[in-house]
Amino acid sequence: MSKKNSTAGTLSFIFIAMLMSKLLGQIREMVVAGTYGTAWQADAYLAASQIPTNFFDMILGSAVSAAFIPVFNKFIQEKGEKRAKKFACSFFNTVCLIGLLLTLLGEIFAPFIIAKFTPGLEGEAAILAVKLLRIMFPMIIFIGGAYTFVGLLQSVGEYNLPAAMSMVSSSICIIYLLTLEKKFGITGLAVSLLTGWFLQFVFLLPSTVKKGFRFGGGIKDSGLAEVARLALPVLIGTWVQPINVMVNTMIASKVSGGVSAINYANKLYIIAAGIFAMSVTNYIFPKLSRLSIDESDNEEWHELLTSSLRIVILVVTPISVVFLTESKEIIRVIYQRGRFDEASVAVTGGVLLFYAIGILPYALQEVMYKAFYSKRNSVTPMFVALGGIVINASLSFLLSDIMGIKGLAFAASLSVAAVFVVSFIIIMRGRKNSDFYFDFIKILLSGGISAAGIIFIKKAVIVIFGLDTFISRAAVLCIPAAVGFLIYCIMILITKPAEVKAFIGKFKRQ
Repeated sequence: MSKKNSTAGTLSFIFIAMLMSKLLGQIREMVVAGTYGTAWQADAYLAASQIPTNFFDMILGSAVSAAFIPVFNKFIQEKGEKRAKKFACSFFNTVCLIGLLLTLLGEIFAPFIIAKFTPGLEGEAAILAVKLLRIMFPMIIFIGGAYTFVGLLQSVGEYNLPAAMSMVSSSICIIYLLTLEKKFGITGLAVSLLTGWFLQFVFLLPSTVKKGFRFGGGIKDSGLAEVARLALPVLIGTWVQPINVMVNTMIASKVSGGVSAINYANKLYIIAAGIFAMSVTNYIFPKLSRLSIDESDNEEWHELLTSSLRIVILVVTPISVVFLTESKEIIRVIYQRGRFDEASVAVTGGVLLFYAIGILPYALQEVMYKAFYSKRNSVTPMFVALGGIVINASLSFLLSDIMGIKGLAFAASLSVAAVFVVSFIIIMRGRKNSDFYFDFIKILLSGGISAAGIIFIKKAVIVIFGLDTFISRAAVLCIPAAVGFLIYCIMILITKPAEVKAFIGKFKRQ
């Protein structure tokens, strides 16, 4: 019982820490938006700040997040803890060395990088972006080091500190914006972000050393070759989001305020789609992995997967409905203050509306990736992801000409939907899933009726409260959303998808 309580306590802390990290990150974005709006300074900062993290995701991300942990644990089991920590030291040195080389290249070629990835930034905006990029590029070193520590700590059973790590960086930026921004401006904001990542690295250091990690050694280790072999397909598969962001940033930079609008809306989109999906995948991934070992458990593996997909659909659908029906209201409540005016709301809200179409497919695809990886299949999702990149890039150029920057969000949503559909067909081929499809239709029908309710109630609430104050804007967001959620729950109880039916049956038995 104590072990179950400990597991529940750890999972609860991880979820709360992840939620707090996302909320702090969103507060940081709110303060940035209130300070700079969608002005050219904001475009320069946001474009420059995305480049180091995107480079890390594209070059080192999968090696650190997906390949280090299994190799490290394999060394522990087969060759002992001392050998495993020697490998960890070599891996850390390699990651930091690659990060240093990327930083040097970034410092030298910053003007070229800005010109290629944000061609729409010109004059003062481009000059500022180059300056800020040079300040922030060393983040790659600290990101790589910090996430190596995360992998090591998780491998030895320490989950709490890695879950809380992201709060450090966001807190530093928020403190800077509220206290020192008027003195040091947007350059100081770039320094605070760099400082935040350095402090995240320092935050994990004492616990990592306590667990036996020691600096030193070299970069030669047989485990590094195995990491490279495992990481390459996963690495390519993880290119979808950063490349999509880079394509969107490149095209959006040609529109004044476009980079800012895309960035603000994309952050909300990722939060809405990601938090619950990550909670589910963190829970089911070990179970799927164990069940995939024995072919006799294949039926149970599929049952767990389809049940997980139903739960994600059940929970994420009402979130998607609120984002689809109240995109501008969400932007008003979160961002509208200071220089972020009604014009900024109109642009960013329009972008968020089309991102909202992809919230459910994005969440479902997170589950599908884990399903592939649980069967030690990283090649298939790699090719599916490459197809998604091609679809997104093609649609981005096509739809941006027709719809402006809204077309970029629409392209991202359509591409992630296509990736999910293809992944689902591959995994479920040869299986009858009529019950799953029927439940899917029930949930979407419930979501559609709740959406109609939100739209109807929202019109009345606007007439009563208006949009002049923060309280009135919050009322226009929250009251229709609450009514819509109530309608959704009633419809779910009426239609009874499988997971709801099972829950009701269990409740009655108790």
